[in-house]
Amino acid sequence: MSSRKTSKGLWLWPLVSIAMLIGIVAEAGTHIRPDDPRILAYQAASRKAIDAIPLTLVGPTGNIWTGSDTPVAAAATELLRPNTILSRDYVRQDDNGIVATLLIVDCNDARDLQGHYPPRCYPAQGEKTEGSRQRTWHLKGMDINGMEYEFARGDLGDEQVVYNFFITPHVPGGVSVSHKELDGVICRDMDDVYTAGEDYQRRYCGAAEFQVVMSGSMNADQRDGAFIDLISPIQNVIRTLMNRDTGGN
Repeated sequence: MSSRKTSKGLWLWPLVSIAMLIGIVAEAGTHIRPDDPRILAYQAASRKAIDAIPLTLVGPTGNIWTGSDTPVAAAATELLRPNTILSRDYVRQDDNGIVATLLIVDCNDARDLQGHYPPRCYPAQGEKTEGSRQRTWHLKGMDINGMEYEFARGDLGDEQVVYNFFITPHVPGGVSVSHKELDGVICRDMDDVYTAGEDYQRRYCGAAEFQVVMSGSMNADQRDGAFIDLISPIQNVIRTLMNRDTGGN
């Protein structure tokens, strides 16, 4: 009797192993891969949205800004391995002639953004960090949580101020991820990007970084006004990068 029970038990183990193998294969099939059509479609949509940002932007106050593209160093492109980059100087069309630089970097691997993170990037170019603080900018239809950084450059101590924020995209296809509070949102700094990136399901979804760089000679109201003027008209781009709805401003 005992030998029969043992024999039956031995027959069950192969069935259990097969069931476990089927489960492992099925679970692996849900993993996000770099050649996943959903990922490729998201990357293409992000690239198209950024590349289509117009040279003329009209802010909510009616201010008109005219842009001109600036070259991106080959070393920066090699370091960032971007899906796409926008680097553009915008000039406000009035007697003040205020200038603000809009930088957008979208990377297929979020870790590649660490070299463009202001606390690393600007000091690496010989600039001294003068200060930083958390900011929230209230746009019509969207709040943006980010950081403000101040840097001094050159022997004369010329100052520039950088408004910076990140976007971690929503993982497509109903895939379950950890840190859901960072799924398809605007992030304040690189720490949030690192936290989101701890989940392997996000590995190939990447992340994007926005910077508006301005002279320290501009006062705070001028800088905030420039940021709102340049970011408000491109809220659809932000929504596309978040990989959520793309309708409305």
